[in-house]
Amino acid sequence: MPDLLSSPTKSYWFKLLALAAVYLGVSYLSFSLVPAGGSGASLIWPPAAVGLAGLYLFGLDLWPALLVPFFLLLVFRGTAVPSAAGFSFANTAESLVGAYLLLRIGFKPLFSRLSDTFYFIVAAAVAVVLSATIVTSVLVVFGSNPGTLNVPLWLGVWIGHLVSIVSFAPFLLRWLAEPRFTSSRRELIEGSIAVVIIVVFTYLTAWTTFTSIGSIAFFYVIMIGLIFAALRTGTRGTTLSLMLFALILVTGILFGSGPSSHTANAAQTLFSTQVFIGVFSLIFLLFATVTEERREAVKKLEQHVGQLETSLERVSYEDQAKTDFIAILAHELRNPLSPILSSVELMKQNGIKPDNERHVNSIATNLHIMARLLDDLLDISRITQKKFKVQLEPVELKTIINQTLEIVSPYLESRKHMVSAKLPDEPVWLSADSVRLTQVFVNILNNAGKYTEPGGRIDIRAYAQGSNVIVHITDTGMGIEKDRMHKIFDSFGGTDGPARRPGGLHVGLSLAKRMVELHHGTIEPRSAGVGHGSEFIVSLPMLPGGPLPLEVPRRPLRSRFSKDTLSQLGEGAANVQILIVDDNEAAAKSLCELLQKKGRNITVAFNGFDGIAQATTVRPDVALLDIGLPDMDGYEVAKRLRAQFGDDIRLIALTGYGQPEDRQKARDAGFDEHVVKPVAIVDLERTLSELRVGA
Repeated sequence: MPDLLSSPTKSYWFKLLALAAVYLGVSYLSFSLVPAGGSGASLIWPPAAVGLAGLYLFGLDLWPALLVPFFLLLVFRGTAVPSAAGFSFANTAESLVGAYLLLRIGFKPLFSRLSDTFYFIVAAAVAVVLSATIVTSVLVVFGSNPGTLNVPLWLGVWIGHLVSIVSFAPFLLRWLAEPRFTSSRRELIEGSIAVVIIVVFTYLTAWTTFTSIGSIAFFYVIMIGLIFAALRTGTRGTTLSLMLFALILVTGILFGSGPSSHTANAAQTLFSTQVFIGVFSLIFLLFATVTEERREAVKKLEQHVGQLETSLERVSYEDQAKTDFIAILAHELRNPLSPILSSVELMKQNGIKPDNERHVNSIATNLHIMARLLDDLLDISRITQKKFKVQLEPVELKTIINQTLEIVSPYLESRKHMVSAKLPDEPVWLSADSVRLTQVFVNILNNAGKYTEPGGRIDIRAYAQGSNVIVHITDTGMGIEKDRMHKIFDSFGGTDGPARRPGGLHVGLSLAKRMVELHHGTIEPRSAGVGHGSEFIVSLPMLPGGPLPLEVPRRPLRSRFSKDTLSQLGEGAANVQILIVDDNEAAAKSLCELLQKKGRNITVAFNGFDGIAQATTVRPDVALLDIGLPDMDGYEVAKRLRAQFGDDIRLIALTGYGQPEDRQKARDAGFDEHVVKPVAIVDLERTLSELRVGA
C-alpha cells in the first residue's frame, strides 16, 4: 500500500479537499441564481468556471472534487439519485474535457496571445456542448416527462454554462496562474478607477431605476470603463472587470429593482441577458488580449532593440579596437622598413656591383609592395567603418593615368610586362580625389601585373561615353574562373582557389571598388575564363563644363621607391642644419647618413628631452620628429620647439601613423608637414624643397 502520509499524497489530498469545498460552496450559492418558475437552468452557473479552472491549474486527477460534492448537494436538495448522478457526471465531464483540451492545445492562462483566447473559447464551447447534451439526456430518461427532448433546456444550459465560463474562468485562470504582480502607483490608480466605474454603473443599471444620465445610457459608460481597463490594465484588470460586471448584472436582474427585474416576459429577459453578458465578455476579452499581445510585442521589441544597441556598441567597440590595432600594427611595421629603405638607397648611392643590382632592386620592389599593403589595409578598415572620405577637385584623367604609370612602372618592369596606354586626345576632366583615384588604378594594374606571367601585356584604353569616361584595363594573365567572378571584390581572400597567388592581403580590388563607388562610378570585371586574361572596366562621371581654377593644387600620390636619385632635384642648399629625433636608432642613423651625403649638417637624438636639448645647442633649420618617442611624444616636442624658435624652424613629422586624424593632430601640434614612414630620400628632399628649407 502507498504511504498515505507521504508528501505528494498529502499535497494531493489538500488540493482535492480545497477544490471540493470551493466547488460545493459556489454550487450551493449558484442554485439561488435559478429563476423561480424557470426551466430549471440557471441564468449563470459559476461552478462551470471554477471546475474548469481548478482542473486545468491543479490537475485533471482532481475530478472527484467536482463529482462527489455536487452529487451530495443534489441529493440533499431532493434530486433523485439517478438524476443527481447524471447531472454530477455532466458537470464533471464538462470541466474535465475543457481542461484537457486547454492542456493539449498549448493554451497559456495569462491571455497574452490572441491564440490563447481563441483556444479558450473553442475548448469551452466543446465542453459545454457535452454537458448540455448529458443533462438533457438524463432528463429524457429520468425526468418527469420521460422520452421528451427539451430543446430550450439544452439551449439554456449551453448558453448559461458558456457565458459563465467566458465571464468567470478567465479571471480565475489569469489571477491564479500569476497571483503576484507588481504595478506602479499610477497603474494601480488607473486600474482602480476602471473597476470602480464598471461596478458603480453596472450596479445603477441592474439594481436601481437609474439607467442613464440624460440621453446617455449607463451601458455606454460601462463600455468606456471596460475599454479603459483593457488599454491600461491588460487582461488582469479586464478579467476582474468582466467577472464583476456579470455577477452584479445577474444578481441585479434576479434580486434588484432595475427596469429589467421582475418583467412580465422573464424567460425572454433572462435569455437576452445571458446573450448580452456573453457577447460583452467575448468582445472585451478579445480586445484585452489583443492589447496585451501588442504590449508584450512592444516590450519584446524594446528588449530586442536594447540587445541590438548593446550588440552594436560591442561591435563598434571591437571594430574600433580592430582599427586601432591595425593602425598600431602598421606603425610598428613601418618603423623597421625605414632603415631598410635607407640602407637600400645608400647602397645605390655608393654604387652596386652588377651581380648585386638585381637583389637590391628586388628588396626595393618588395619594400614598395609591403608599404602599399599597409596603406591598403588601413584604407579598407576606414572604409568599412564609414570613416573614409574623398576630397573631390577637378582633375584630368591623363594626369591620373600618368601618375599611376609612374608608380607601378618599377614593379611592372621587374615582371618584364609590356604596358600601353591609349587615352583621348581631348582633356577629360573629373571631379575626383586625385590621390585616391590614382590608388584605384595602381591597385588594378598591380593586380594585373601579379596575375600575369612575366613577359605579359597590359593595355589601358579610355574613351568618353555619354556623361561618363570608360577606362578598360586588359591583361593577358591567367584570367578569372566563372564561378569566382562575383568574389574577386571580397576583402581578405576573394581570390581563394587555384588562381590565388601567394603574398598580399587581397584587399586591393575590394579597396578599388569601394573608392570607385565613393566617386559615384562603377567597376566591372570580365574574363573568358582561366587562361584567357582579365579585363576591368571602370566607369566614372565626367565633370560637366570643364575645370574650375584651384588656388592650391594638391600634391599627387608618389612612389616611395622612385628609381630616380637625388640628382633629379639638384644639390640644393648644402649647409642646412637638420635635427633628427627618432628612438629607432637604425632608422635615424641610416637617414642621417643619406642626408649627410647631400652636405646637410645632421644632429641625431633618440628621445624627446635629448632632442630639445640638442636643438637649444645647434638651433636647427628643420627638425624631423618621430611621434612615438619613449619619454614624450613627438607632438609635445613639436610644441616646445615651436614655442622656443617660432617660425625660424620647420617641423616635419616623420612617423608610421598616416591616417587623416594623425595628420590633423600634427597640424594642431605645429608641424609644417607630415611624412609617413618609410620615406624615400627623393620624397624627403622634395618635401624640404617645398618647405624652402635652406633657400
